[in-house]
Amino acid sequence: MSQTYDRGTVEDFGRWREFSAGMWAWIFHKFTGWVLVGYLFTHIAVLSTATGGAELYTGTLQGLEELLVVRFLEVGLLAVAVFHILNGIRLLFVDLGVGLEVQDKSFYASLVLTGAIAVASVPTFLGGKLL
Repeated sequence: MSQTYDRGTVEDFGRWREFSAGMWAWIFHKFTGWVLVGYLFTHIAVLSTATGGAELYTGTLQGLEELLVVRFLEVGLLAVAVFHILNGIRLLFVDLGVGLEVQDKSFYASLVLTGAIAVASVPTFLGGKLL
């Protein structure tokens, strides 16, 4: 018979430090996948306004693009998509047996590259609308 112990909230929270890079890669990949699915449904909802005529559709898109929060969300969407793609390519190589010794480094490289691309995209998405 196994025993269970109440480790307490603080100690349970500290367990996140025990995760390896592979576990974080798995968590981030699952999270970004769900975010992309959520975006897909949101995208379909916005596109459904096209049935109300060109004016309604254009007005909806222009109204959304004027919101600063939407522009920040677009940067976030780009970061989510880039990480999901890069990590997916990393996983493909791992499944093929390529780069097994450098899985951690390739995960960190995908994070750094995602961050660089997201930061580089800020002028494109926010272009003068930040102030």
